[in-house]
Amino acid sequence: MTAIYIIADIEGSSGCNERTDAQLFNDGWVRACVALSHDINAIGKSLLAAGVERVRVKDFHRTGYNIFGELLDEKIEIDQGYNASPIPGIGKACGFELLYMTGMHAASGSEGFIPHTLTSKFATILVNGRHLTEAELFASSVAKTGLVPAFFSGCEIACRQAHTAISGLQTFTINKPLSEPAETIRANLAAAAVKAISAGNRQPFTPSGPFAVVIKMRDGNQAAEKLRKTWGLDGSYDELLFDSPDMESLYWQLIRIAYLNPFAERHLNSALTIANISGRLAHLWARRRAKSLKLL
Repeated sequence: MTAIYIIADIEGSSGCNERTDAQLFNDGWVRACVALSHDINAIGKSLLAAGVERVRVKDFHRTGYNIFGELLDEKIEIDQGYNASPIPGIGKACGFELLYMTGMHAASGSEGFIPHTLTSKFATILVNGRHLTEAELFASSVAKTGLVPAFFSGCEIACRQAHTAISGLQTFTINKPLSEPAETIRANLAAAAVKAISAGNRQPFTPSGPFAVVIKMRDGNQAAEKLRKTWGLDGSYDELLFDSPDMESLYWQLIRIAYLNPFAERHLNSALTIANISGRLAHLWARRRAKSLKLL
């Protein structure tokens, strides 16, 4: 029997319609969280009905606390919050065969709906001359567990980028504004997810290095210069330049630049504990607000 691990983001979900819907502490975000939960429930229930043995969803947007577990079928496992290791952000993902990525977005520096890679502070990330997608980072990070990337959903450009980067990946497009009622899109999304069980190249994603990385910072020279000094990077004006021998070291360098400083890296587990507490508190606020809006 197949076991499927789902990484869920919010920008490409059925309820995120504008940039503020992906940001914390507003009603748009609350509605997007509810819609994302319904998307995941539809996918998970359909996969289980199709004979999948286990379905686990990793909440991977902002704080890592967006999905409302009470809206999911009791057989769908949910993992919220972030871990430092063994897989960055995810922690453990053993015991699963296929990787699904749903609710995703296009890469930094490209067109598409709310395009970014890890953070909007990166205006562009080019790796060996090509835009880097989060799909590549996530799929490569779980490759050592044997997980095979099989399914991806998001806007048209995000789907095209992911399909180009990862051979055999099945995709489902959710463009904004929605072209059909959310319930219809959700049903089609779930059907596409089931179809992807038997499709794909059945190989973990392990791209070969080395990788030459060029990052352009959204806030220009001052932001870039500060990061160059902090992390000992090359580059000039708004650019950061570095080389990585493999995807694992590339991913970690991006995490450092996007989220950390040397002190936080030395105390990463403590920093993540504090971040996860903050995420749970934000989720409590969202739950109360969803109830007041009669969404739960």
